[in-house]
Amino acid sequence: MRSGEFRSPTLKMLATAFGCIVLVSGASEARSQSAQYAAKYVCGPVSSSAGTAGAGIVAPGAYYTSINVHNPGKEAVDIGKIFDVALPSEQQGGRIAGPVKASLKPQEAFEIECADIIKHLDQNPKLFWKGFVTLQSSGPLDVVAVYTAAASASGPVVAFHTERVPKE
Repeated sequence: MRSGEFRSPTLKMLATAFGCIVLVSGASEARSQSAQYAAKYVCGPVSSSAGTAGAGIVAPGAYYTSINVHNPGKEAVDIGKIFDVALPSEQQGGRIAGPVKASLKPQEAFEIECADIIKHLDQNPKLFWKGFVTLQSSGPLDVVAVYTAAASASGPVVAFHTERVPKE
């Protein structure tokens, strides 16, 4: 008897059934695979006055975040956007909003800015906010966060940084 052959029809049927289950399971897993990306955001003005939002957490100034999301694939990608506020001093229970549904066709992109984040979280845009935007997608994405800071809301940019957000 050659390797891979079965004497019993029952064993042959079980091996065939098991092979089919593995193939179906693998195909199903490939279709349902998802990716997740968590981008940090810092948004709004910070005063040096004690007791104001952001004071003592970051330097006084105006902070902006822009999260750029691109679908590099050949198929459309469904995305769930979850927004949360990170509270200071290791406090838990910050506000969470979402998921907000979106979809990107191949090579399409969108941008999430501070105004969008604050709107989804229903917060005061005149205060300083920080937290995460988590993107849960049905396929891979290019996610790049752009951070800028100025000495004041109307002042020139004093810091500019981009960071590719890795898939978790």
